[in-house]
Amino acid sequence: MENTSVRSVHIYIKKSHKTVQDSAQQLSRFFQENDISSRIVSGNDVRAEKPDIVFVLGGDGTFLSASHTYASGEVPVIGIDLGGLGFLTEVSVDNMLCAAQQVLEGRFTIESRMMADCAIHHASGDVENDVALNDVVIYRGPFAQMIRLRTSIDDEDLAVFPADGMIVATPTGSTAYALSAGGPVVYPGLDLFLITPICAHTLYARSIVAAPYSSIRVILESAKEGTMVTLDGQRGYLLDKDDYIEVRKSRLSNRMVKLTPEKPFYSLLREKLSWGMDIRKRIDSECSKNSSSKTSSS
Repeated sequence: MENTSVRSVHIYIKKSHKTVQDSAQQLSRFFQENDISSRIVSGNDVRAEKPDIVFVLGGDGTFLSASHTYASGEVPVIGIDLGGLGFLTEVSVDNMLCAAQQVLEGRFTIESRMMADCAIHHASGDVENDVALNDVVIYRGPFAQMIRLRTSIDDEDLAVFPADGMIVATPTGSTAYALSAGGPVVYPGLDLFLITPICAHTLYARSIVAAPYSSIRVILESAKEGTMVTLDGQRGYLLDKDDYIEVRKSRLSNRMVKLTPEKPFYSLLREKLSWGMDIRKRIDSECSKNSSSKTSSS
């Protein structure tokens, strides 16, 4: 972890609706008042200059897009939550200006998060390359038919999975699609890979933890129309029979800004996933709110 002085800022947005635009303008005015150079940029309009830090306004999807954009320049990124679940965008929009003040005062650290390189090998001989922070996912097309995925680690066969798909996730991605598919939650500061079949038609399908130096290969043995590999749910590549992907640890990393004092990861899990919460109390609370609302309106 490290700290850095801030003289120039990008405010990264993807959606152009009023809430995002208003928040971006409010943040930009704050930086101008503090003599900090700032620029509002969108996913399609990232300028060549390299800022000292990037404030991302949106949800986790916007954060992932910004991570892909700025990783090669090793630019630190902080997420302001204007989306849904918000595992990556830890700062609420209500605390946006407070967080910006903390950053200007140097009350933050930078955490390095592992990213994954993915090479997509087509039977034609063409190879496409991309990088992901959360996960690399092979998924069947729009029809409810399984695909067969031959999976190996470091050239050693693991298994052939008849399944809806396969997720190769980083620790950061363990709380994303991999979690929904039954994978474990992993502390995001670790370096490792999670390999998780999606709805596999077999009793032996379980998540596998692989070392960060592993080379993971997944071969598509059956052709289904529309089968794709997607990276972070942001970018997709069509796959055909005998195409395969290779996933390795990337030389790039996501440099994530953490405010001090840092919000503990397990507290974040309890907050976002409602771990340890008695659902009966939540239902009673919601019923009470609804009842009070109806009473006051009448």
